[in-house]
Amino acid sequence: MRLLDQTTMQRLFAVTDEIPLDREAIEVPLELGGEGSVERLPGGRIRITLPEPDELEAFLAALPGRIEALSALS
Repeated sequence: MRLLDQTTMQRLFAVTDEIPLDREAIEVPLELGGEGSVERLPGGRIRITLPEPDELEAFLAALPGRIEALSALS
């Protein structure tokens, strides 16, 4: 089991800050999971489960589009 570290969290914030997406609007589990996922939670927050380190670059590159797609659904 791999856990989220500060460096990885800062890389995520670099992407979400550019969108812009308020940091208070996201929830990030501490455990990294598979390919990662993005989902809207009840109440409107967005849960971003980050992938294993070898998948992180591709996940972060696709993240703005995935968040935009969630916003279009609401």
